Amino acid sequence: MKKVINAAARTVTFVFDGYKDKDGVMLDAGLAPMVFYAAKMSTANRAYAELHGMAARIGDAAALTKSAENGFRVTEAMRRKEIAGMVEFYENPDNVEWNQRVATGTKAAPLNPAIAAIAAKLGKTYEEAMAWYNEKLMKELAELGA
Repeated sequence: MKKVINAAARTVTFVFDGYKDKDGVMLDAGLAPMVFYAAKMSTANRAYAELHGMAARIGDAAALTKSAENGFRVTEAMRRKEIAGMVEFYENPDNVEWNQRVATGTKAAPLNPAIAAIAAKLGKTYEEAMAWYNEKLMKELAELGA
């Protein structure tokens, strides 16, 4: 199922895919889409839905992933910082954007899982663990006469 929001029409269209049997044969070419019209809602439900949606949207910012960059720990202070940023973003009356962060088209370099594990074990950042590991290897190479 896909959801398509049309802000201008104030609708949400739910589009359903067809389904296949155990042999992969399409049994249904697709079900008719279902359209939700926000204008048909009561004022009370519209007001609650606005707050419900923002609670979910802003709250999602606090769903942080443990990673080498944050020392494989997520604190309530880190969550609060993300929430504060989203609140400030959406409370700006001049803001018309829905997404706080705009994709830059660049991806971070992938992390080496061995270095990430070393960082966690040593209580260091990924970069510190990489420097520690490189220094260790260079010493070992020097001892080998390489």
